[in-house]
Amino acid sequence: MNFKFKIIEHGSADWKKAVQIREEVLRKPLGQLFSKKELDEEKNHIHVVGYVKDRLVSTAVLVEEGTRFKMQRVVVLDNLRNKNIGSKMMDFCEAYALEKGFDVIYCHARDSAVNFYLKNGYSKQGNYFNEDGIPHLKMILKLGKINK
Repeated sequence: MNFKFKIIEHGSADWKKAVQIREEVLRKPLGQLFSKKELDEEKNHIHVVGYVKDRLVSTAVLVEEGTRFKMQRVVVLDNLRNKNIGSKMMDFCEAYALEKGFDVIYCHARDSAVNFYLKNGYSKQGNYFNEDGIPHLKMILKLGKINK
């Protein structure tokens, strides 16, 4: 399967598709939608999307925090999971972060995603906590020390 990843602009047609995918996979199962305020706050974030044959199938958001990026809202369409798309998207995000001079990427991983992040070189940090009504764990990757 041939993947392509790129950075897109907030408010673009692909950004709107990415928001729809994130809502379908992350929010609707919890009975939630993104608020206008949440989406407006994304204006200064980096939006990564992945395509298979020109079809948008994955997305992630990178938020600058000093010399770190917080990665959030990571999604691969349900029917395309376990096909290495998520791992390739992590590689893209990590290369982008290194290119921009960042030294760490971290995320708040849902319990169901912890093993995915471990497989991709992230380490657990701290204890589980509640976010959006479900258990999450802080996961961190120190760039330049990637052992994949």
